[in-house]
Amino acid sequence: MLSGPVALRLTALGEFYAAAGAISSIPGWLHDAEGFALMTLAAHDEVRGAVVEIGSFKGRSTCWLASGLKRRAASDPGAKPAAVHAIDHFTGSPEHRPEGTHPDPDIAAHGSTLPAFRANVARLGLGEFVEPVVSPSLAAAARWQGGPIRLLFIDGDHSYQASRADFHGWKPHLAPRALLCFHDVNGWEGVTRFYQELIAANRSFTEVAAINSLRVVRMPG
Repeated sequence: MLSGPVALRLTALGEFYAAAGAISSIPGWLHDAEGFALMTLAAHDEVRGAVVEIGSFKGRSTCWLASGLKRRAASDPGAKPAAVHAIDHFTGSPEHRPEGTHPDPDIAAHGSTLPAFRANVARLGLGEFVEPVVSPSLAAAARWQGGPIRLLFIDGDHSYQASRADFHGWKPHLAPRALLCFHDVNGWEGVTRFYQELIAANRSFTEVAAINSLRVVRMPG
């Protein structure tokens, strides 16, 4: 029987393929490797606190994070299961609306991606680990009462202004040594510019992972 680092690596590989096989059918732009990184961070990081994502669309990233929380709960059966707080207005970006350049069928039919989001979460059996919050990001931040946040995934409006506002709006709620994750760095100009400025201006922020367009930063303690 294999043991030690080799066994751990093979176990991780199996977990990756099992989760990717289920989640990859959900529409979205998060690469499976990026999703597995989020799942691993949600499952295993030692910092305690809430998990929050900004921008959920139809639940692809949500289900990766929730899968991590499900694994975390399995390792600590006595603890109350934690849920991903999925912050989204669920009306899509302007290009997804009927008059946009890439109209989305769910938005055209329902005016919202929330029904598809709920269906995807339910299909994967992750409802216990997901709490959708139908709200603009900054409004949700202003009324946040969920305690310190240990993992914040920012993947909403990718403009420079919105990326900056999301960070500063949620920063007061971050726990010491929290993980701050940005998606689409080097893919969208606005979020890339803000991320580069943030790292350059804050020497105490430590980039701990760069996987495709996902960047993970450890906040100072």
